This record gives sequence, structure tokens and C-alpha cells, in this order.
Amino acid sequence: MQRLLNNLIFLAACGLAACTSEQAPEPETPSACASVDIKSARVYTIIQQNCTNRSCHPGSGSPLLADFSTLAKLKSYITTNGASWTARVTGQNADMPQSMSFPPLPRAVRDSIACWVSNGMPD
Repeated sequence: MQRLLNNLIFLAACGLAACTSEQAPEPETPSACASVDIKSARVYTIIQQNCTNRSCHPGSGSPLLADFSTLAKLKSYITTNGASWTARVTGQNADMPQSMSFPPLPRAVRDSIACWVSNGMPD
């Protein structure tokens, strides 16, 4: 009986050790935002690479007045249009960026941005 118990403990430990963040299922909502330390500079770099530098939201003639040309304008847009931001950028079925056949942002990036917003968009 003791040997069986030891084998079960060993197998459980191996199973837990084998589960890495790449293998674990994605959470439906960012559940550990309190422990995430993502700053505005990092998020704004992501936005510049995927939204402003692709000529989609640079600030002049941008779609839906979504002007992300400065960090202040990005924060203002998110504050004013939170539901739209979530649906299009960080939500489960988010589709941004969508121009020129770019794929949506990876789930981990969307979760990080969602945590940044949830944490009050800290500088």
C-alpha cells in the first residue's frame, strides 16, 4: 500500500513539473493581475509596433478617432472607450490588429495589456 501511495505521489509530482506556462490552458480572464508588473512604456511599445507604426492609429485620419499617437491619448481612449477596447484588443475574441492580414495579438500579450488597464495603467 505504501509503495502504491509513493508511486501516486511521484506521478503527481512529475505531472505538475511538466506543466509549463506554454502548456497550461489560457485563463478566460487575467486572474493574477495583482502580481503583474507591466508598465506604460512596455504597453505603449506594443501599441506602437502593432497599431501606430502600421499607419492604422497614428493620430491623423485614424479610424474611429482612435488616436494612439501619444501615451496620454492612448490612455484617454481606453478610459473613454473601455468596452470597445476590451472587445477589440484584449478580449477573448479580440481581432486587432486586423489590417494587411496581421494576426491578432497573442493571448499572453492581450492578457498583459488587460492587466495593465485593470491595474490603472501605471507609468
